[in-house]
Amino acid sequence: MRQVLIFRLGSEWFGLEISRIQEISEMPQLDFIPRAPVWLMGAMNFHGNVMPVLDLGRYLDIETLMTVNKVVIMPPGKEGIALGVTEVFRIVYYDANACLPCRQETKNKFIKNLYDYEGLVVNMLDISTLIEELNTSQI
Repeated sequence: MRQVLIFRLGSEWFGLEISRIQEISEMPQLDFIPRAPVWLMGAMNFHGNVMPVLDLGRYLDIETLMTVNKVVIMPPGKEGIALGVTEVFRIVYYDANACLPCRQETKNKFIKNLYDYEGLVVNMLDISTLIEELNTSQI
């Protein structure tokens, strides 16, 4: 069984395999990035590496009145980005075979499937697709 971090964006719950996470932190001091898209919150210094901080809720077009309080940091290098999230819930074990497919009409290309954790519907984030799109976009 794998482990997944469950976090919240607004009122929706998301999951990300912890093998893809370097660290979880409080919102750091951010440096302004001129002419950046609204979903790019700024840049942070992570142990000497400059990393962009993505407001994941805005990027996924999730309506929220809540502020970003935590940052989920991907390893510097190929995936070097930090994801701003509303709240970190917990790390749990999950069985990928127990995941449910998304309904086709509501499927977001960054959600690979759904996971039911004790009655909580968790959108499993496809971080590879997200990183790939970010790397090919012109920011």
